[in-house]
Amino acid sequence: MKRLTTVLVIAYALMLCGVGIVGIFTAPWELTRVFGLDLSPLTPQARATFLNQYGFLKALELGGGLFCLFLHNAILNGGLIGRLFLALVGSGVVARSFAWIVHGQPTWPFIAFLLLEALVFLSTLLYLRSRRAI
Repeated sequence: MKRLTTVLVIAYALMLCGVGIVGIFTAPWELTRVFGLDLSPLTPQARATFLNQYGFLKALELGGGLFCLFLHNAILNGGLIGRLFLALVGSGVVARSFAWIVHGQPTWPFIAFLLLEALVFLSTLLYLRSRRAI
């Protein structure tokens, strides 16, 4: 169980780092190609503000990924860091699930992200509970 959970935590960390870095440097491309958003109707200031906020959110993804990557051993030891990790992953699962219920079904890659994130959460939760570490 520890090996599986370790692989899942590190894979989750790398995914967050990857999508964070890519989004920071390719925001207009990503928004257009991945999300199908047309940014051209926005005024230059609204576009700049939107891209500024998007870059900030992508930086938070990168920061979350670095947290998970550098602290994966502490995550697997439980305690405060383990609970923070569960809060991070769990809040993402809740947010994606809530958005699906309220806004409708996302495209399949985002359903896959939801399922993988739920798997990371459950694996980590079960592992830490089995060790009585949370």
